[in-house]
Amino acid sequence: MTVAERSSLSGTTRAELVRLLGDKVWFDDPLARHCSLGIGGPADAFCVAGSPEVLRRLLSLFAAQRVRWLMVGRGTNLVPADLGFRGAVVKLEGEFNRVVIEGQHLIAGAAVGLSRLVEQAQLRDLGGLEFTTGIPGCVGGSLPGNAGTASESLGDRVDEVTVLKPDGALQVLGSADLSFSYRGSNLQALGGVVTAARFRLEPTPRAQVVANVRGHTEKRKDQPLTLPNVGCIFKNPLGRSAGQLIEQAGFKGARAGQVEVSSKHANFMVNLGGATSAEVRALIARVREGVQASTSVSLEAEVIVLDECGGRVDA
Repeated sequence: MTVAERSSLSGTTRAELVRLLGDKVWFDDPLARHCSLGIGGPADAFCVAGSPEVLRRLLSLFAAQRVRWLMVGRGTNLVPADLGFRGAVVKLEGEFNRVVIEGQHLIAGAAVGLSRLVEQAQLRDLGGLEFTTGIPGCVGGSLPGNAGTASESLGDRVDEVTVLKPDGALQVLGSADLSFSYRGSNLQALGGVVTAARFRLEPTPRAQVVANVRGHTEKRKDQPLTLPNVGCIFKNPLGRSAGQLIEQAGFKGARAGQVEVSSKHANFMVNLGGATSAEVRALIARVREGVQASTSVSLEAEVIVLDECGGRVDA
């Protein structure tokens, strides 16, 4: 079966997407180009929305045509299926890249990279987000999973999150509406697409912000950042380090095809070239089973592994 024969998009839908997005839509586009691990088959359509109005019209079209869709940020925590995605993948840019600072608050669009938050805050002698140093995601992709370190996370600094609801309305969610936990939140359960967030900062001398950033950069030196990776594979169990557990179980350097448990940091897996989603899933399962057998600790995946329809796979 060819890619075209597998596509979930009708000719009418494809024409409507071109009419709405122009050259900001690509058909049968490999997701490997949009995910940091360099893995993933073709999506029926890859759509880039540059404003809330375009996003609103795009989601309305999907609803009318019954098109399955999936939001992606920078693809730094995703393992797409080898068969790709039967539907439309949506990425935000343009107006969603705006950053505004109001007093001690920073308002950022969903497409803004976390590193830029720190840079903009530093220029105003504001601190509080230095812990995001080295985390490659963007605001919209990182908030639902409450990205951060073992001791700090985005949820600690969020005052408001703006989401575009399925009915096309923009809704501002305050602290009373939001619930954050270790590598999790209630944002997906609340529904809608994150379009912006408001972060609470604090006055901090610029030299101190620079020193904090340098400290977090130093801590990440053991991460295999020169090879395609998807960040930490497993969540840290309470009071334990997933990387240490994996190393103690003897899996540092273990391979499945072209995927390897990093020899630098055991909670990372790297693509040695031409790796597949099936190989990633096989290695995740093997490591989990090995750690369970040797330590009685059950590791929970932090990365999101998807099937061809965008459903989460229990890798």
